[in-house]
Amino acid sequence: MSTPQPSRGGSLRRNTLSVFGAVAMCMAFMGPATSVAFNTPPAAAGAGYALPLAIVLAMVASLLVANTIAAFARKLPAAGFAYTYNSHGFGKSGGFLSGWLLLLTYGMVGPMLFAALGGYSHDFLDSQFDVRVPWQVMSLAFAAVVWGVNSLGVSSSAKTALIFLVLEVGVLLGLAGVILGDGGDSGLSVAPFDPANSIDGFSGLGTGMLWGILMFIGFESVATLGEEARGAKRSIPLALFTAVAVIGTFYVLMAYSTSIGFGSAHGSQLAEDAAPLTTLVDRYWGVTWILALTVIVSQFANVVSGSNAAVRVLFSMGREGVLPRFLGRTNERHVPQSAITAYLGFSLVFALVLGSGFGGDLGPLGVYGFAGTILGLGMVIIYILMSVAVIRFYLREHRGEFSTLRHGILPGATVLLMLLPIYGQLWPVPDHPNNLVPYVIVGWMLLGTAYLVWAHRSRPQVLAAMGRVFEDEPDTGAAGASAAEPGEGAISVPVGRT
Repeated sequence: MSTPQPSRGGSLRRNTLSVFGAVAMCMAFMGPATSVAFNTPPAAAGAGYALPLAIVLAMVASLLVANTIAAFARKLPAAGFAYTYNSHGFGKSGGFLSGWLLLLTYGMVGPMLFAALGGYSHDFLDSQFDVRVPWQVMSLAFAAVVWGVNSLGVSSSAKTALIFLVLEVGVLLGLAGVILGDGGDSGLSVAPFDPANSIDGFSGLGTGMLWGILMFIGFESVATLGEEARGAKRSIPLALFTAVAVIGTFYVLMAYSTSIGFGSAHGSQLAEDAAPLTTLVDRYWGVTWILALTVIVSQFANVVSGSNAAVRVLFSMGREGVLPRFLGRTNERHVPQSAITAYLGFSLVFALVLGSGFGGDLGPLGVYGFAGTILGLGMVIIYILMSVAVIRFYLREHRGEFSTLRHGILPGATVLLMLLPIYGQLWPVPDHPNNLVPYVIVGWMLLGTAYLVWAHRSRPQVLAAMGRVFEDEPDTGAAGASAAEPGEGAISVPVGRT
């Protein structure tokens, strides 16, 4: 067994993650079972029986975003994601502000999911076994497990995410198979794809599309693995489109099964049902606990993958001195241990404090909703910024490769489509505390702008380093090994190098 080489203090282990592992990570981040369980009700409230058509439209919008990210990833394989991309598209200041917003947005993944895991596991133990464990204790337990998994390295996280992803998707596919095999309520048909069956017409389809887009949030996180993926300039774009296509097909199938399960004569019941998936599980399986357990599994896979993405943004900004430099250090296994510990610590404090009394005693589900709204609105804004930045990037730095369709028309269409979910999250004004989310984002950006002005005057060398790209070449020699150490082997699907 070889001896781990000392880290340079800012080097992630190269070539340790295959394209298959990258796909598993970002699909798990999307939280398929959680997304289907929580986003189907508001989507169906607008689209009704035409729910599958709304999800197809959301899938198209997500593929457009994937096109933007892939265009960047082919040139800039780095852990900084939008931070690095927009530094090249808008300049150093634009890149910093994008990274600052991404820091807040991905920062909400941990608090949101640890609160939900604590609340759901508490309710599950209470209802099934009459065991009452405080949700805060359950959140702490899950955080400890996630810390251990992520500390083993990105390939271990990918394997864990893959296992739980298969479990959650498998259960829901089983439900879909039973519904479709039984013919649903009134037989199989293509009627759910007819816009005329939308409860509120095209406006209802827009509402369904809004919540469908939110189901896909997380697929972009694969771009944060650019320094650790094999042949990143090819494997990251491939992973992006694969993840959206595979999970998108799954979402459409589940939406179709849901509509067929209720039947064409009960489209209004589907639109009014606050938990349609629970209704279908009870109707076709006669049990509901299996859905609760599946959602917990989904949330665990989600937080393992989502925290990895957030940690790599922290690591990237710490490595370049924008955040405290200890966050940009790696240990002898090239794992950003300081960033992992700092992020999970912040996530727990946020979830426990906000859920246990401060801010009106939101409870775990209140924290989930508040943090999730910040995540959703912030990511849509980032999608828009990247779509504008990719046009500027190719025109300024790669004009000879500029494609009117791929680097012009499609990013422009993405911007227009993404205005819909922004409108949907702002109007009508949501209930407290979610009505505070726009002000939180504006306040955060004003704080970032103040930091940027100070950095221009006092730390220009930090701004000069922003957007640095670490090319997809293996580390060699004493600085670091190019292959994974024993014990941190990649999930292997051969991918050619660029």
